Amino acid sequence: METGRESVRARAFAKINLGLEVLGTRADGYHLLRTGMQSISLADELLLTRTAEEGITLCCDEPSLPTDGRNLAVRAAEAVFRHCGLPGGVRIELKKQIPAEAGLGGGSADAAAVLRGLRALFSLPLSDEALRELALPLGADVPFCVSGGTMLAEGIGEVLSPLSPMPPCHLVIVKPPCGSSTKAVYA
Repeated sequence: METGRESVRARAFAKINLGLEVLGTRADGYHLLRTGMQSISLADELLLTRTAEEGITLCCDEPSLPTDGRNLAVRAAEAVFRHCGLPGGVRIELKKQIPAEAGLGGGSADAAAVLRGLRALFSLPLSDEALRELALPLGADVPFCVSGGTMLAEGIGEVLSPLSPMPPCHLVIVKPPCGSSTKAVYA
């Protein structure tokens, strides 16, 4: 374990779907899909700081977001601490730029950034594949957000295959004041 590092910064990149095919529904209610996913430059910023006190603390500049176990960033940190048996805790400061309920994977991206950030903060010998395994119970988009890039996602989103990168381009993202819950959209 690296002892000199007390905090790390991580960026949580939003994603867009390049297309989405819903192929059916599993018995547990998850939808089987086939979609192209692309990371984009819009990102949340996270600062993860070690604490001597046990537990996960999340502070967020967006007051409408929960800062307890309902937040994927907290759940991601809990998963790493539990899986690795880490001592102490972590304080997570989250600066939101990705709008909520916009289909941009903001919560998933934050969770993935916490997984990567804790790996760096504690010098954990976890591969991207191991992080994706920890990520899947958190949500179907989280494994993609661990690595990002341009990928074909199948299954519930956990079967990832690299695609050729998109050519450089500009995107315009418009988010109206209302949002759409992912759960409600799939229902």
